[in-house]
Amino acid sequence: MNRRQDGFGSDVGRGRHRAGAGCGDPSPRAVRLRALFDEEWRAQVSPDWPAGIAAGIALAAPLLVGTVVAHPEAGASLTLPALLVVMPLPQDANLGERARRLGARTVAITLAGLYSFLVDARLWALVPAIAVSAAAGAVLPRVGNTLGLAMLLVGITGPLEGFGVPALPQLVGSLWGAVLLLLLLPRKDPASRPAPPSGPPKHTRQDWLHAARLALLLGTASAIMAAAHRLTGEGHWLVTGVLLSLRPTPEATQAKARQRIVGNTLGGIAAALVLLTHPGAWAVTATVAATSTLAYALRPANYLYWCLAFPLLLLLLTDFDRPTPWYTAAVRAGLVLVGAVVSVLASRWLWPPTQTLGSAS
Repeated sequence: MNRRQDGFGSDVGRGRHRAGAGCGDPSPRAVRLRALFDEEWRAQVSPDWPAGIAAGIALAAPLLVGTVVAHPEAGASLTLPALLVVMPLPQDANLGERARRLGARTVAITLAGLYSFLVDARLWALVPAIAVSAAAGAVLPRVGNTLGLAMLLVGITGPLEGFGVPALPQLVGSLWGAVLLLLLLPRKDPASRPAPPSGPPKHTRQDWLHAARLALLLGTASAIMAAAHRLTGEGHWLVTGVLLSLRPTPEATQAKARQRIVGNTLGGIAAALVLLTHPGAWAVTATVAATSTLAYALRPANYLYWCLAFPLLLLLLTDFDRPTPWYTAAVRAGLVLVGAVVSVLASRWLWPPTQTLGSAS
């Protein structure tokens, strides 16, 4: 039989059949992108609505009271430490572990307020403090990133007038958020509680290298922004991008950075749209209440959901008492993007884990 004829069994026919069968099939790249999209956006566990409601009340109530008494800046000064102390807790933490973590965060935030009072907004004094705080948080799991974030965000706002006592707003705001969270979160079933640890966690060489990597990167980023006189403005978002993206391993850093890039880009667009309306204190309070409830409730379900809402929260709270142009959201989202990229590069080039390199080879 002539194999060159255009029948079904011929070479040409079989080629046409394969081409026709493949026309409706997605390409391997499309399949990978679809799988990545499903993995990034899919909820991994159920939302924690009690935590979301507690966070919404903790953040909105001080703003509401400050707006009512015509001192919105005082309300914002209490809301920022509340925002830091009610950061999501481990899902399996019992009441005692929650109290210990919230207490450690309260101490860290109060110390940041005291240090801010002592240095009196001297930016160069903040640079080493931010680096050391970030490194300490890397090896103190009950404090975590809260210590570095508190030193950065409380430090750039400077000492607050009108309270009389140094670090009082940080202490009061932290205690308010911590007590509210302990009261509103449901108690864990004793039978489902994990066994208590036998002792303090033992840190590996990788943990200490991660702490050193954080200190070096955050110290460098803070110094650059302080030299450019941008640390108290948009520049601190670069530092935040590095702090919240860098993880002990390249794989974890890449996953976290990817989520932060997507979330901050979309969240920055949402923040720009909100700022375009020039919201007043009442509108900002309502937005903070709704956004914080969703952010903290959906954080356990998927970190990407948190990344969508957190930029808007931080933007509104750090600039609560002054007008902010809409394009500020785009600038800050861009700085977070740069910080995420720097974190990915540093995790691969700056003291990468030896076990990862060995397994890869």
